[in-house]
Amino acid sequence: MADLVDAETPAAVRQAAGQLSGVLGRRVRAVYDGLVDVLAHFHAVLDYPDEEIDPFRSETIGGALDRAREALEGLLATYDRGRYICGGVPCVLAGRPNAGKSSLLNALVGYERAIVTDVPGTTRDTVEERCRLGGVVLRLIDTAGLRETEDTVERLGVERSRCALAAAELALLVLDGSAPLTVEDEQAMEQAAAAPRVICLVNKSDLPLAVDLERLKRRFGRLCVVSAATGEGLDRLAGQVAELFPTGGDQGAGELLTNARQAAAARRALESVERAQTALAAGVTADAVLTDVEQGLSALGELTGASIREDVTARIFERFCVGK
Repeated sequence: MADLVDAETPAAVRQAAGQLSGVLGRRVRAVYDGLVDVLAHFHAVLDYPDEEIDPFRSETIGGALDRAREALEGLLATYDRGRYICGGVPCVLAGRPNAGKSSLLNALVGYERAIVTDVPGTTRDTVEERCRLGGVVLRLIDTAGLRETEDTVERLGVERSRCALAAAELALLVLDGSAPLTVEDEQAMEQAAAAPRVICLVNKSDLPLAVDLERLKRRFGRLCVVSAATGEGLDRLAGQVAELFPTGGDQGAGELLTNARQAAAARRALESVERAQTALAAGVTADAVLTDVEQGLSALGELTGASIREDVTARIFERFCVGK
C-alpha cells in the first residue's frame, strides 16, 4: 500500500496496484511450484518405496532446473525497469563551472532550488531534487563544477560530484553552447562519458552558438540543444529520457522487481539453481543436488511467504497416492 501512496507517475501507480493484486507473487509462485514438484517427487520415492511411483530420474531435475533458471533470469531482468519506475533514476547534472547546471536544475523542477550567480564555483556541494521528465522520475543531483581547484571547500565539492557521477545511471552533461569548449569542458566530457547513459546538453541556445554540434553528437550519440533561461529544448530532452527509460505502459505492470530486497532474494534463488545445475552435470547424487534446490526455494519463500516443508508434504499427498 505504501508504494501505491508514494507513486509519482502513472507507471508507478500501475506497478504498485499490480503488486497489491498479487501479480508478482503469482510469477514467483510459478517458479517455486516447479521446484517444489521436484522435491516432492524425490521424497515420495524415498519415503514410500513400496508405492507405485515413477522412478526419480536426473532428467526430471534437469528439465525443472532449466525452466527455473530461465524464469529467474527473466524476473531479474525486470529489476532495473522496476526500480526506476518506483524509485526514480539517479541523474547527475555534470559540467564545468558556470555551464548552466544549476539554472537547468531550476528549470526542470520549476522553481529556484539552486543558487545561480555569474561567479564560477557558486555550487560547492551536491543539491538534490526530484522531477518528472518524459513520464520518468529523475533524482536530479546538481554538482559542483568539475575542475581542478586549490580552494579546499570547492575541492571537496568536486570530489562529491565525482562520487555522484560514479553512482548515476544517467549523466546530463551540460556545456555552455555560447562559448568555445575549454580544457575544463573536455575534462568534464571525459568523466561524464563513464556513466552508463549520457545526454549531452548544449545550453544557452538563446545566445549565438559557438560549439560544433556534429562533433558532440558523434562523441555522445544523444545531444539536445536547450536553454535554461527560456525552456527551449526541454521537451526534446524529455523525449530522450523517455527513450532511455521506457516504462512499458501496462506491459508487465505489477510483476517487476522494484527493490533491492526482492532482487537479492531472486538472485540467491538463481545462484542456487545454477549450483544445482553444475552439480547435476558433474554427476553428483540427487539428494546433494536437491540441497541447492531447497536453498533456492528458501530464497523464493522470502518473496511469497511460503513454507517449503509444508508445501512439499502437501504436494506429495496431492500428486501421489501414498499412505492409502
